[in-house]
Amino acid sequence: MSSFSERPTLPPLHTLNLLPPSFGQRSGDSPHDSSPRLHVPKRSWAYPRRVSMSSSSSSTSRTPSPSPSDSSSSSSSTSPTSPKVKLVPCSFADADAVVVIPPPGSPGQGLLLTGPALAHLRHPQRQIAKGTRLHPYRFASRRRASVASSVASSAV
Repeated sequence: MSSFSERPTLPPLHTLNLLPPSFGQRSGDSPHDSSPRLHVPKRSWAYPRRVSMSSSSSSTSRTPSPSPSDSSSSSSSTSPTSPKVKLVPCSFADADAVVVIPPPGSPGQGLLLTGPALAHLRHPQRQIAKGTRLHPYRFASRRRASVASSVASSAV
């Protein structure tokens, strides 16, 4: 005894009269051919997106973070009206900002999160992808950092 049963043949969709009558008045054989097309004007100022791909995804080929002496020499080129803020490594609980680095092999770049974005990251039910690295920092003014370094250097 065979367990094979013949499947019924369904009628063509156009014979079921599922579409409104206005579709039959349009030109074209298929409703998909006669559907209205959206015209999205191309912006004259829009440029094609540039995609940068790198084959160096291993942690050994990454460039190291700049040393504090490197960052202080590059800060001299900033405008005098910009706030003098320094990022100091700290615990995640005390962080004012977090650098989020996605797992190796995933698309995207690192992000610096502060304010509401950092609060969203800290949510207890927030799940973070395996391999994602978080580097927490607190804000310190340059003035306090320079006073602390001068006190430390005079104590030596």
